[in-house]
Amino acid sequence: MKKAIQSHFQGNYRTFYEKYLPDVKKIGGEEYKARCPFHDDTEPSFNFDNQTGQYFCHGCNKKGDAIHFYAKINSLDTRRDFGKILRGIANDFNIPWEENRPKLIKTYNYTDAEGLLLYQVCRYEPKNFKQRQPNNNGRWTWNLKGIEPVLYQLPKVLAAKEVLIVEGEKDVDNLMELGLTATTCPMGVKKWRPEYNESLKGKDIVLIPDNDLEGKEHMAQIAISLNGQTKSLKLIELPGLPSKGDVSDFIAKFDDKAEATEKLSIMIEGAGPYEPPKKVTIEDVILQAKDFTALELPAKKKLLNPWLTEQSITLISGWRGTGKTWLALSILDSVSKGVSFGPWKAETSTPCLFLDGEMPTQDIIERTKDLGIDSTYIYSDAYANNLGLPKANLLSETWRSTMKRILTTRGIKLWVIDNLASLAGGIDENIKKDWDPINSWLLDLRFAGIATIMLHHEGKGGGQRGTSAREDNLDNSIILKRPFDYIPEDGCKFIMHFAKARVRTQDLSLISDTQFHLTQDEQGELVWTHGNIKAEAKKEILRLTDEGLPQTDICNSTGLSKGYVSKVKTKLIQENYLGKNGKITPTGMDYLYEEK
Repeated sequence: MKKAIQSHFQGNYRTFYEKYLPDVKKIGGEEYKARCPFHDDTEPSFNFDNQTGQYFCHGCNKKGDAIHFYAKINSLDTRRDFGKILRGIANDFNIPWEENRPKLIKTYNYTDAEGLLLYQVCRYEPKNFKQRQPNNNGRWTWNLKGIEPVLYQLPKVLAAKEVLIVEGEKDVDNLMELGLTATTCPMGVKKWRPEYNESLKGKDIVLIPDNDLEGKEHMAQIAISLNGQTKSLKLIELPGLPSKGDVSDFIAKFDDKAEATEKLSIMIEGAGPYEPPKKVTIEDVILQAKDFTALELPAKKKLLNPWLTEQSITLISGWRGTGKTWLALSILDSVSKGVSFGPWKAETSTPCLFLDGEMPTQDIIERTKDLGIDSTYIYSDAYANNLGLPKANLLSETWRSTMKRILTTRGIKLWVIDNLASLAGGIDENIKKDWDPINSWLLDLRFAGIATIMLHHEGKGGGQRGTSAREDNLDNSIILKRPFDYIPEDGCKFIMHFAKARVRTQDLSLISDTQFHLTQDEQGELVWTHGNIKAEAKKEILRLTDEGLPQTDICNSTGLSKGYVSKVKTKLIQENYLGKNGKITPTGMDYLYEEK
């Protein structure tokens, strides 16, 4: 309901305050004033902002937002009466709303060894869990005070020789339907207690984690607790699970329950004993070159071959309005779908995320629709901020840690930061030490297998703006330049120049300067065209020479050196594109206007 109210008044809180205050008058811009209702105000001293709804009284110093204001004039408490406040505002302005009370959808019984009910775990929608125990009045007490928690399905666990441990009660029930004995502990991940071990002593135990970092850490915690107390201990990781997927998702892939049982049984039978992660020391990782080069590591995937790889860090800089955002969104769309972008091929489809810290939400939505993007994750800071979240901030250690967790748990391998100026406000761009914490975090993401593309504004010298330390750990530094023949009507058109690229020598030809242009096809759909800039420059020199321009004017027009222009003109004559008289030949005409 709060979101509905904020959306209703967004950018127009004047209508809200005019309902409750007399003589509202505009001061200037988005600022308005009125007489304050909280004290005897003869001269209007109550000011509010039409865009945000924030108010401040210069007479009594009261301040807050529209919700706080409604609470005060109706003598309501914003914590105790919050629902009543929202309903009151919604009713006063006929704002449609629905009561979003959690709905109880499932209860899970936890019993003692004889099957006597001890307590229940209740599952609600929206997803939430609560615990309750029966009391002497035939009702429920909503806590576990005085209760010793036990494992789920305890009687069956005690009777079984082999027990599967999973993360949730739903997973346990689904495994039980397959004829397998399973259990979990109450109250979620990382809540395992040593007391649970007694029920599992001497049994064959199989750990099945959810497909996320917390799920894996949860099972590692259980494994450490059970070490040496069971007959055997195994861990299996289920194939093909989505991010945060669980064994229930695995079972759902099979139409036949018998087939699901067989697949799980085969995996359990073939799993080796659980081995806890080895504690590694510095001595362990200092290797002779022959041993180091013999390490069996998976090859880094080429997200766009050859320059954009897993774990890479890329900086794309360009002047305002060059097309950095269009380019970044299109790269992510190509990588997420596993298709080529420009001359570069993607090896595989990869989850991607675009973080925008500058544009209005509506603009990002329009661009996403125009480009036909569907699978890439989008984080609009404007949208998040409108919902009450603080602004994204690369300077905040808490924010950086949260974003790393999100990228890791969602399996995202490539993301874009658009742009550094908006998302690192307050940093001194020219001081290395201000950049160092962000740089360390980018390396941390690299070691976690995540590739990062940062968008940044161009400096006066044509390179990226700010300290050169920003480029120290880059794999790629890309500068977007205007073509020599650019006119405003061309829209998004630029030359992609690699100022730095960590690629093999034999791949350098694949990252030569390339011109991109975002245009509409015959159906009105946005499409990218691209071409080698040297070939485009060659055609421009041919055309200008045919028009009779002196070499100095050609150099000024194209921005190319005299030596380069002379070399190209000689080549044009050798290829019979240009006559010695400086006029274009029929062969040259075909070359100049060939279809791309």
